[in-house]
Amino acid sequence: MGILTDLLKHICDQVYPMDKSHQFKIKATPPIIDLSQVRLFGLILLFTVLSFTLVGCVTFNDPEASQEYTSDTIGTLNDHTFIGQSLISRRPDLNGITIWLTPSIMQGNASANTEPNSINLKLFHSPTDVSPIFETSILTPISGNNIPLTIQIPNQNNPADESYFIQLTTYSGSSQINGRNEDIYPQGQVYINGQPIIADIAFRLSYDYNLDALVQDLKRGVTDIWLVFPLLIMLCLPGWLLLEFSGLRRRFDFGEQTALSIGISLGLIPVIMLWTSILNIKWTGNSVLFIAGFLVGLLFIRLLYIYITLRKATNDNNRSNDQHPTHQNGSKHHLAIPLTLILIFLGTLSVRLIMVRDLATPAWVDSVHHALITRMILSMGSYPTSYSPYMDINPTSYHPGFHSIVAVFAWLTNLSIDKSLLILGQVLNTLAIFSVYLFTKTLTQSSVAGIFAAIITGFLTPMPAYYTSWGRYTELTGLLILPAAFAIIKLLMDGETSKQIYWVFILSAITSAGLFLVHYRVIVFLGCLILSYYIIYVLIKKGQPGSSKTRVLFLTFVMVFIAILLVFPWFSQTITSTVLPLLRIIGTSSVAFFQDFSWSYITAALGKYTLVFAGLGLVWGMIEQKRFAYLLMVWIVLLFLIANFDALNIPGGGLINNTSVEIMLFIPISILGGYLIDQLYIQWKYIIPLKLITPFKGTIIILSILLAYSGSKQLITIINPITILSRNSDLSAIDWIRENIPENETIVINPFVWGYGLYAGSDGGSWISPLSGRATLPPPVLYGLGSGSKMVKEQSQKVINFSSNPSALWEFFSTNKLHYVYIGAKGGVLSPELLTKSELFTINYNRDGVWIFSTKP
Repeated sequence: MGILTDLLKHICDQVYPMDKSHQFKIKATPPIIDLSQVRLFGLILLFTVLSFTLVGCVTFNDPEASQEYTSDTIGTLNDHTFIGQSLISRRPDLNGITIWLTPSIMQGNASANTEPNSINLKLFHSPTDVSPIFETSILTPISGNNIPLTIQIPNQNNPADESYFIQLTTYSGSSQINGRNEDIYPQGQVYINGQPIIADIAFRLSYDYNLDALVQDLKRGVTDIWLVFPLLIMLCLPGWLLLEFSGLRRRFDFGEQTALSIGISLGLIPVIMLWTSILNIKWTGNSVLFIAGFLVGLLFIRLLYIYITLRKATNDNNRSNDQHPTHQNGSKHHLAIPLTLILIFLGTLSVRLIMVRDLATPAWVDSVHHALITRMILSMGSYPTSYSPYMDINPTSYHPGFHSIVAVFAWLTNLSIDKSLLILGQVLNTLAIFSVYLFTKTLTQSSVAGIFAAIITGFLTPMPAYYTSWGRYTELTGLLILPAAFAIIKLLMDGETSKQIYWVFILSAITSAGLFLVHYRVIVFLGCLILSYYIIYVLIKKGQPGSSKTRVLFLTFVMVFIAILLVFPWFSQTITSTVLPLLRIIGTSSVAFFQDFSWSYITAALGKYTLVFAGLGLVWGMIEQKRFAYLLMVWIVLLFLIANFDALNIPGGGLINNTSVEIMLFIPISILGGYLIDQLYIQWKYIIPLKLITPFKGTIIILSILLAYSGSKQLITIINPITILSRNSDLSAIDWIRENIPENETIVINPFVWGYGLYAGSDGGSWISPLSGRATLPPPVLYGLGSGSKMVKEQSQKVINFSSNPSALWEFFSTNKLHYVYIGAKGGVLSPELLTKSELFTINYNRDGVWIFSTKP
């Protein structure tokens, strides 16, 4: 037992190193518990727990309890017509309903409706009830079209799946109530003047997320706690072992080690899969489990070696000096930083996981092709050489590195693709706090600045939390690798690692090569960052050791050369087929500068305040002549310059865009904000009396937690409901497709115009390809990168044009050898009622709002 205790102690020493030499003079006495550390940790933990008890103030929209088709007019609400809707609140604690309406303008007197109308809402449990359980009145806009109107309701304290009936009346003016003139919502229907009709108004229910809901989430989370082990093995262990064997690990603190381990691991997996794909070595679940077991075994062997080495060093020191070590004060500092980072991580992870509690699958259209590429990797055991039959695009047109990581996670856990993507995506989103900490510490050399930067990223800035709403998992993963790659390359450029220079070359090449495979745009970000660093740090050095500009440039080129060698087969094809065509395209002055820039992406939640802090941090950094402030400024300018090549008539305008740059600004914003708070903390320590230092520190901790709580309340509901395409009933229907529809069939789904002139699926039918292997029309939006995009767009538009004409739709299906149509629970332009009434289509599936039809011969 004593040996095990000593081993654990030495492992902790490795995680929380006290100094670079690790040569401690330790006596065989019971460990001394630092009560101040216990009190500090207890205070932080107490406020964290208290903040969770306040989540009852958060309102969630429930996508499962909604009917969001708004294109039809259900009826006109006026002084002699009242409209009702029966529905079910899937979640407990109903607290609001959103409806869609269009104010009516009186014929011949457009100015008569200049005053807001008033709509009365009565809430019943059923249409037959006489007395309402709640009644309210709300003003409506005087003009507009399809306006969402949210009506707050006192928490009903209802159980799950409670039935309700809402009745809308008005005695002033009139409004058209929007919805769908057919039975699209199977759990209720519309009543006009008390008479049921076959229609559904558009509505969305909301509920209180309170302590009871949190407890239920925690109970479900306990059953998934085992996922910690495959996540650690995949995301941390490979990088940690490489850092340890290289001898570089002890140069960094706990937060830096964690971020570096994650960045190296995320870069290593795509590179290895590239070469196994080239060598035709197939990955399987068993092979991944074997490698995981090998890495865990290697970890224990290494830890045992560390234990034996340190035990011997400790015994030698005990013989020469029998006194206690004098590093107690240092240990306080080194222990506080890891504990604080861990608490920030746990708090951020809680926010990110609660965000997606109502999602059946990851949100929006990007998630669909991420899942599809992952499916192909899982089935092939390698990178796809073709995306047929789903999309006609060149394999190197898109970066597959992230998807190899998702595939490894799915192999390790045996989870479905959609669940693997959802869980891993939120974990990666949370791990951004470590990457920002590393980046901040690398530039400012301040752990405290890194801590505050992590808080800003985790709780205050809208990005990267909002990445979940878009499914921007590839760029997110690239931004986790970027700080690790830069930190290692910086060692190379600063000439600080002459003894381990070969390891630095290897690790910097692995992270850079892996970043290239994960996201093409983020590798441009890294290139601009290295160029900015060279301009600001290297060119202005004067006579300092290791400052040879030629040497730095040479070492950087060597690193780049090795990185290119690691991905050369993929790199050469990408440059030829993807990058060079973009460089040949000349920009046009008709394109406006920053045309795709939107301030809301960086000002939502508490983003405005973080911008102010970042701006002040930048100014203060310049006043203090901190080179990193100029570095960040030059970096951002370079990125926006490239993003606006089109407006400048410069070739290569498609390399990156303003949106991709804008949504990564949370990194410099967090760094500069963390630096400013660190500087305020340092300056105030010199101003306030000595006896007030401790209360001052406590105040900083409390304010930080309250600020994090305030930001969490806004981030936790930041997902845009429009981007949630699927429902749980879609997953059951896709299971039916897998069992009943031939693999070679292409299934028509509800199309809508997504962006860039492309069409995407508007409901859960989007997930048919990733989860069942059947092709769809429209396919995942990556088809826009291929030569066949024109035909897909034409066909998708025809589906929209023929959606109200079953005969024309059947003719289109027959001409193009299409035999199935899918209408998801969210719905779209295709009408299940029209197809049901038509003699040209047969109902194959009808359950919980999902319809599958086949064409008759």
